[in-house]
Amino acid sequence: MRCLCLLFLAPLLVPCARAENWPGFRGPRGDGISAEKDFPLKWGVKENIAWKVKLPGPGASSPIVWGNRLFLTCFTGKKAKEIVRHILCYDVKNGDLLWKKSYPAPLPENDYDSYVLQHGFTTSTPTTDGERLYVVFGRDGIRALDLDGKELWREMAGKAYTSFGSGASPFLYKDKLIINSTVELGAMVALDKRTGKRLWKAPINGDCWSTPRAIQTADGKTELLLNGSGAVYGFDPETGKELWLVESLAGHISTTPPTRDGVLYIMTSTLTGKHVTAIRPGGSGDVTKTHVVWKNSKVGASHCSPLLFGDRLYFFSGQAVALNLKDGSVAKQERLEGLKNLYSSPILAGNRIVLFTRSDGAYVLDAKTMEVLAHNEFGDTSGINASPALSDGRLFIRSNTYLYCIGKK
Repeated sequence: MRCLCLLFLAPLLVPCARAENWPGFRGPRGDGISAEKDFPLKWGVKENIAWKVKLPGPGASSPIVWGNRLFLTCFTGKKAKEIVRHILCYDVKNGDLLWKKSYPAPLPENDYDSYVLQHGFTTSTPTTDGERLYVVFGRDGIRALDLDGKELWREMAGKAYTSFGSGASPFLYKDKLIINSTVELGAMVALDKRTGKRLWKAPINGDCWSTPRAIQTADGKTELLLNGSGAVYGFDPETGKELWLVESLAGHISTTPPTRDGVLYIMTSTLTGKHVTAIRPGGSGDVTKTHVVWKNSKVGASHCSPLLFGDRLYFFSGQAVALNLKDGSVAKQERLEGLKNLYSSPILAGNRIVLFTRSDGAYVLDAKTMEVLAHNEFGDTSGINASPALSDGRLFIRSNTYLYCIGKK
């Protein structure tokens, strides 16, 4: 009888085992890698689009998925006094809007023109722990809501703003919500995720738009990392104390570093140069001369975060590039259409890389060979700056006009 029951239960258990939530920027582990392997290879206007919905307005934030709910932000308005930011919750099964919250921008604010046209006013991707949704809206502050849309708390990070706008996404570490608020406050801050109370503040020189990450060092300690302007920093996540730094290029840094086996891979590209650097975290003070494993000063990217697969580091900026992890040398380099000025970062599922360009469709690549397996088009010319989410065999991506669910109906 027990075996018979298990046979009946098995079909119900399989989807749960393979489905994975996509709770924040760069996915469940912050590295763009999914534990799932199955998703449609090809899609288009009339192929493998389970549903699509028109959004109230544009944005560069990425969708996140928890269970049967998808969360996304966008904005409306063009002049500063008209700007309103919105939080949206959709049913992943059919795209039905479950709830919406709207917040007028505090003034002063940029108009929707100049540099802000590149990404808009909702660039930060939300994150969730399954109990609360955390959203960062720059000068408007950080908000925590329950998954039904009830606001639980709001905390102001800082009041400054720049012509480039805000963009760093929040990062959850244990009971802390870590925010890169260098644009608004000139610091990184940690908040109690339950109450919003500020736990610590770590001053940082220079604006950057990268999302913090945690890494375990060779001696078993956990450190908080930030790819900053002019330096890569390591902090104590419990106190916010700066532990070490490695000098880097100053500029508009936005990439979030992947890590493996106690090594982090930093990528930058600025007006003064570019580089990819492998760094061993740990130590004390300026460890530039002792903790750099290798550096390649001929390649790099400023916005599109890289991926690790096998013994290579992959990134996309003008070209598709794969570096050898051992020494940083170029293993493979391919020219693909539409890779200029990318904001979207790739994801990896199995041995396939999914990359959305801004206006030239999406590529599915074989990660081992970088062979183009498919080049898919939506017929959507409004622009894609977000990164995709993958959950339960479906890809979710937003443009400036639509939210798409790619998969079987």
